[in-house]
Amino acid sequence: MISKDPSDIFFIWVEMLNKNGESLNIKALSGDVGEKISSGKSKRISWIPEKDNIFLNEEVTVEVKAEKYNKSFNKGAAMLMSAAVPGLGQTRISKGKPWWLTGVAAYGAAVGGIVMHKSSMAAFDSYNAEKEDPVVRAELYDQYTKKANISNAFLISGAVVWITNIIWVAGAPNPYQPIQRIALSVNRSPEIGQSTAMLTLRINF
Repeated sequence: MISKDPSDIFFIWVEMLNKNGESLNIKALSGDVGEKISSGKSKRISWIPEKDNIFLNEEVTVEVKAEKYNKSFNKGAAMLMSAAVPGLGQTRISKGKPWWLTGVAAYGAAVGGIVMHKSSMAAFDSYNAEKEDPVVRAELYDQYTKKANISNAFLISGAVVWITNIIWVAGAPNPYQPIQRIALSVNRSPEIGQSTAMLTLRINF
């Protein structure tokens, strides 16, 4: 099974029909068949017909089929979205729930922190410029301290919201979607000098 992403996994099953087009009930299969089969070469499926009370004294058609598992969302893209706007990745994951409002809070905190920082620096400049009245200097320094504390509180709050949101998206479970049918070809490939017919299987994505 050839896939662009080596981490892809598949659901593999086998169908057999007799010459009348009737499906054979096969269960005695082992090997690379069933759920969550990884991509790659040298895959093998074994079948013991006698265990299914089937005797190959007539023509049968064998089809090996596969469906690829797909994740419900792209986690990398969701993390980038949350890095740009907190909550946007969560909105994507939850199929439209208004988690993007978290971004409003985070940006609001960031803007508030920047505004208060500028105001605190203006108070600090006034404090430095005041050389005569010690009472006024003390009041200006007190204003600077309070505004600086408020600025830090806003900026830290915004950063916490931002980082927490990214961590939440990174840790969110990503279940598989219902598997979808994919193109598959099975070809009989007899080899010269061998009495056993071989089957070649190729899946392209």
